Amino acid sequence: MTTKRLPAKSLLVTYLFSIIFVLGFSQKISAAHTFQDLEHIGQRWDEITYHWPKKQRMAGLTELLSDIQNLKQSNPEKPELLVWEAIVLVSRASLNPGLGILGELKYTRDLLLHAIELDPEIMDGAAYLALGCLYYKVPGWPLSFGNSEKAAHYFHKALALNPKGIESNYYYADYLRKIGKAQQSFRYYQKVADLPLDPAQPYLSQRLKEKARHKLTKLVAQVSTIVIKSMEKPDYSGAEPQR
Repeated sequence: MTTKRLPAKSLLVTYLFSIIFVLGFSQKISAAHTFQDLEHIGQRWDEITYHWPKKQRMAGLTELLSDIQNLKQSNPEKPELLVWEAIVLVSRASLNPGLGILGELKYTRDLLLHAIELDPEIMDGAAYLALGCLYYKVPGWPLSFGNSEKAAHYFHKALALNPKGIESNYYYADYLRKIGKAQQSFRYYQKVADLPLDPAQPYLSQRLKEKARHKLTKLVAQVSTIVIKSMEKPDYSGAEPQR
């Protein structure tokens, strides 16, 4: 019997730093409710994150976190549960960002590293992608564990496992642009714009594709401005020296 692979999910760590800071369902998760499978956890997370009114999200995510941690008691080494616990922790932190969450983010990092130890290909590289975002976005020493080189390492791991992933390509492009490698980022933004929508996450993939197109437009405009300014500079190379 083959194990059903879940759709790849990134942690959307970039919520914390204004890349994606996210009416429909408003019912409360029942404390007595138990999840039948991991896909249901994903559905609830999507529902709370994208459809609940903002004021209700913290309570919804807190209850979802409690359900996941209860499941962990009987499945402590289930890597998908570790990744989903990390996802929900970061999603909660995004609703109340600040230096006070740095300790929780270290715990989140450790959850992801342990999930990778258990299954290096967990959720099509989503854990690697999340680690890349964490190492890139959190402050570096002495405040926290941020490290650009480690970020690049984990982004590369994520792309190796999921080269056609909209999220992996988008967040790596954003990383390249932010560290001053705009020319390299263009290639990955363009790839995001060209990739088909992910049927497992149509809302998120559509949003990232739109953001990628916007970034491409800005990059092209910046290059055009530089070229125009360079053409406007007077050329004194052939001018006679002043007497």
